[in-house]
Amino acid sequence: MTEAEKTAGEAFPPLSRRFPEAALAPAGNLRITSGGEKASRLSIGCETLDRDYWDFDRGFPVLAELSPGWARIQSGWAKCEKSPGVYDFAWLDHVAEGLLSIGIRPWMCVCFGNPVYYGEGTWIRTCPMTLGPEVSAAWERYLEKLAAHYRGRVDHFEIWNEPDLGWREAQLDGKYLYAEFVKLSSRALRRGNPDAFIIGGSMACGPRNTTRYGGFALADLFFGSGVGEYINAYSCHAYDVFPELVQAPEEEAFRRVLKRHNLEHLPRWQGEGGCPAAWQKDNALSKHPWNEAKQARHLLRNILCDLRGGAEISSYFMLSDFTYRYDDGTLGPCHYGLLVHPDYRKRPSFYAFQSLCRLFAGRIELNDELLFSLHKTDDQRSRITIEESAGIDALRVSIQRFCFVNGGTPLLAWHRPVNPHVPEKMFLNTMLIEGKDAEGFLDPLLLDPVTQTLWRPQKVRCEEKWGASRVRIDDLPVEEYPLFLAPASFFS
Repeated sequence: MTEAEKTAGEAFPPLSRRFPEAALAPAGNLRITSGGEKASRLSIGCETLDRDYWDFDRGFPVLAELSPGWARIQSGWAKCEKSPGVYDFAWLDHVAEGLLSIGIRPWMCVCFGNPVYYGEGTWIRTCPMTLGPEVSAAWERYLEKLAAHYRGRVDHFEIWNEPDLGWREAQLDGKYLYAEFVKLSSRALRRGNPDAFIIGGSMACGPRNTTRYGGFALADLFFGSGVGEYINAYSCHAYDVFPELVQAPEEEAFRRVLKRHNLEHLPRWQGEGGCPAAWQKDNALSKHPWNEAKQARHLLRNILCDLRGGAEISSYFMLSDFTYRYDDGTLGPCHYGLLVHPDYRKRPSFYAFQSLCRLFAGRIELNDELLFSLHKTDDQRSRITIEESAGIDALRVSIQRFCFVNGGTPLLAWHRPVNPHVPEKMFLNTMLIEGKDAEGFLDPLLLDPVTQTLWRPQKVRCEEKWGASRVRIDDLPVEEYPLFLAPASFFS
């Protein structure tokens, strides 16, 4: 039994036990190799180190077993400049150099707020967004020094974190204050590094409307300020219980906002996404009955929706649990990590993320040249049940489908987007595949990304319909998190 299977435990028994009637034969385990090609569109969160919320050195050995292309870190102005004009980047060098040593590229969220200039009690989120001449000059000096110090090592800089959450609707001369802050910060960073890649936004509202945040109106104000000339990408955060049902229609609306400002080609980075592995009193998706199994399932659902929705980068929040200091001064655990704090044990979500890094090594793209459909089969598994796969029951069955290509090899994934807190009985389905390279699925393997086990479908055949051929695979399971299918050669 592999380490992933042991960790998954009873929450993820073998597919053959979950689906006794599935036509699957064991085919070994996903091979994980260290030092291989990184997943260029995946990022892992290594945030909050500027506040010493967790120990990077404890998490680092395990981090080396993952292969994302990127890691999001935070610069921590308050930690780098504890005396006016005196900069100490040693702690940040340790983090950045550690990541680079294992082939992971850091991208840095530059963190505003420093009690040296605002007084005690104004650190990080409690820091008012007021830029008097002294503070503005100090902030710009810091950014210029930071960018010059990391030139050639860290060139991607994100301007602060969730301004729509912490700063509300602050205005400056009729313009959105954060947009002016981005322009000022961008100029300072590029004085230190003319090649700096600037990421604006970092919006808590994500590419969507909500009752809590500004949504499309805030984005319209932001892009209408002319900030597009100062940034290379836009970042946002998407914490949704049902990412499949929430993101797609509002992403389309968000793209229309970009188009109005001639920014339809501006890359979008998903800077944070995920869920806790246990109930907690506050922060994103808190106060839900989460557990470690649900977290692993949600990770897979969320990241695949990010990539299907057009995010250039999907960053998972985060590597390790941490202890959070709330606004009322109390401390509390935050359970978002792939690793449990304080012993840094691996959760099932660690293996789910590791599997995605293996599957998406290099650069994956959406596959528009291959089509596949899924149809619930009857109890005898002898035919497709029309009543269950079309007509009035189509919404109830509503299986999510994902089709990617990696290095010329097509990858398929699917799941049913159920409420993570309400158990539902899953079922078997028939898959029909047609289009470019469909014949590769005549010899496929199925991957459970949490247990990292491989299975060989037993009911695979080529059939002719309307003068064209397609691959048919019967008795494949549908789960509440994505399972993957690829040609067997992809896993060798």
